[in-house]
Parts: sequence; C-alpha cells; structure tokens
Amino acid sequence: MTPSARLAAAVELLDATAATTAAAEHEVRRFFRTRRYAGSKDRRWVSEFVYRCLRRQGELDWRLECVDAETAPRMRALLALVLFDDEALDGLAASFFGGPHGLSELTDAEVDLLGKANTVETDNMPDYAAGNFPEWIAAQLTAQYGEKAAVIMAVYQNRAPVTLRVNLLKTTREAVVELLTKDGIEVTQTTYSPDGLVLTTRHNISRHQVLENGLVELQDEAAQISARLADVSPGQTVVDFCTGAGGKSLAMASVMQNQGQIYAFDINARRMRDMGARKRRASVDIIEPVELKQDDSDVEIFDRLGGTAQRVFVDAPCSGSGTWRRQPDQKWKLTPARLEELCDLQAGILDKAQQLVAPGGRLIYATCSILDQENQDQVSAFLQRHPGFKMIPVRDLWANVGLGGKNDDDVLRLTPADFGSDGFFTAVLQRDG
Repeated sequence: MTPSARLAAAVELLDATAATTAAAEHEVRRFFRTRRYAGSKDRRWVSEFVYRCLRRQGELDWRLECVDAETAPRMRALLALVLFDDEALDGLAASFFGGPHGLSELTDAEVDLLGKANTVETDNMPDYAAGNFPEWIAAQLTAQYGEKAAVIMAVYQNRAPVTLRVNLLKTTREAVVELLTKDGIEVTQTTYSPDGLVLTTRHNISRHQVLENGLVELQDEAAQISARLADVSPGQTVVDFCTGAGGKSLAMASVMQNQGQIYAFDINARRMRDMGARKRRASVDIIEPVELKQDDSDVEIFDRLGGTAQRVFVDAPCSGSGTWRRQPDQKWKLTPARLEELCDLQAGILDKAQQLVAPGGRLIYATCSILDQENQDQVSAFLQRHPGFKMIPVRDLWANVGLGGKNDDDVLRLTPADFGSDGFFTAVLQRDG
C-alpha cells in the first residue's frame, strides 16, 4: 500500500469504528479480512495509527474545536500526522494524497485549519482533553482519585503489556522462560502473580509453541490476581457465572489441579465457542460450559446447583474502563445512560448468583473497571440487600493464595498506573455458615 492508501484506510477505519458500538479490534479484523492485498507492514501501520488517534482523541478534538474545525476522522487523522509524526504541512499533499486509493484532495482551507490547530496554545487545555478522556468520565475519576486522576488518565495513552499466565498443570514458569528466551522473546516475571510473565519486547506469539501446546494462556496480571483471590481448592464445586471465553475458569482449574467441578455460565454460547479447544490444549476436563437461556429453562439449573457451590465467581459485564488502553474507542462510546444500565445489570447478576453459594461459601465479585459505581458501590449495596454475607478483606487472603508482595486493602482495586496491569476490582464476600 502507498502512504496515501494507508492514510485512506486509517480514516475509513476511524469512520467505521465511530459508527458502531463494537470494539475497534473487531472492525480492524473485518477490514483486513476483505483486503488481503495489505501486507503485514501495512496492517501494522494502519492499526497503530488508528489506535493512536483513538487514544489521543481528546487532544485532537480540543485543538480542532479551538479553531472551529470539524472533529471528524479525516481531520483527526491529518492533525495526528502533523502533531505526532512531525509531518510538515507543506508536504502532506505530496506524501499522503494522490493515487486511486487515496483520500480526496487536500484543500487550502484544511491546510489553514491544520496549521492553526497545530500551533494552538496548550496552557489552557483542560484536564479531560490533556488526559484524553470524555469530560464526564474525567470528572468522575477526579472525584474518586483526586490528584492521581491526571496520572491515571495519562497512562491510558500507552499500549497495554502482553501478559501470559503459565499453565501449572503442564509446565513451570521457569521452563516457559527458557523456551521463550531460546527464541529471542524476552520476558519478565509479573509483579504479584506467581504464574505470570510479561513480554518486554514486541513479538507476535499467537502461533508460538507455548500457546499452541497449552503451556500458557494470554491473561492480564490483574485477572490472574483476581482468579487467585477466589481461593479455590482441589475437589471444590465452583461456578464461573459470567465466564466469557473462559480465561478465569482455566486459571482456577489450574489452581484446583484439575480436580473438582467448574460450571462455566454465560448467556451467550458464541462467547464460549472456543472453550472446548482451550480446555483440550490446557489438559483441563473439569470445566462444563452452561448456556443460560434467561427463561424458564434456567430454573432447573438453579434448582440443581442452588446453595451447593463453595465458590461463585462473578466477573460482571462492565464499562471495561480498566482495559481502555486495549480498547480506547470504548471510552468515547460509553454514556451515562449506558453506565447506569450496566450498574443495574450488575446488581441483578449478583442477586441471582448469590443463590448458588453454599453456606460458608464465597461470592467473588470482579470487574475490569476503575469506576466506583461498578465496584465498591455495587458491593456496599449488595451487602445491604443480603446481610447474610460479609466481606473477607483481600489483605487476609493475599499471602495464603500465593500472591507476592502484599495488599493492605479490603478489596483489590487496581488502575493501570499502579504497576502496569489493566484496571481491575475484586471483592470477596462470604455467606454465613
């Protein structure tokens, strides 16, 4: 692809991403599935450019608004070239326009607006624009985190790390390090998880033997810590209530030494479609996928399992705000109304999931969110509705579940600014015996 075709592809992708609620990664995959002619370098340039525009959309839009320019994908992309790639204005037309697959011709008016936007005085740039967050979310983060909010928002401008969880059913962390190092892939051990490795150099390991042979799974360290805090043991009955692709089910199965039973619930069978292959690859056979139909057919399942699970893990649907380094488009799509819908959904899921917890058993509530409405506020409201549960402080579990370092809090509350993991929340609630 020529530079002009690459830029046109990036603008088309930014347009498509803005027009859908689906994650940008899905649009990127769909886009290149129908454009087989694009080489690996083309795909990388376009993808990275699109994600950078999304991560820094706040700055771009504020500058464009200052000069009364349209905050549309085309102008954002052109300004990004000037601001972040140091492209000269007088060279844009020659370098990024022309050819059968390029954008329509650059106008003199656009050049003028871009020049003004590039030289806007930034001393008065508001915190939400500098932090590249929607204004209403930035206000909430400031209310929660105070001065730390600016640091947290700034971290979201960076790429998230690639983190692996070693499958202890098949290997050791040291053995995986040796295999990766042999192939020139550098890794470091995770900060707290005893099973994790973080890639320190960029590599595509999707076809590497450690993944294909089930020696590791891709899983952020925060999720690994959360799964450890479930404090599962061999032989237990566990319900992973919102299992998704099954990453935490697999993590808990490893700690359980593949002994016991894990029921993996989800309302969407499509999300669980890869679980069979992942189970076989990981040598796990204690996970049973269960599709909830959200109708009378679920009654039999709840009647059969009600009050029998020693652990019920609820990784609830949420804003995903802790993962916005990976999905920066989602922060621009979240609305106050959608957040309220998610909070209502979370409360309903917790009320339903608690029915499955055995006397003395535990309900683990987790989200990949950094917003209090979805986290501490949900837990406080749940404990008021269900006085038969009490919180077990995370600090009392930390060392016992094999985690390194220490945590002095009642709950797990992480942001990407803490040690580089995704943002995550976990609370452990125990039913009276």
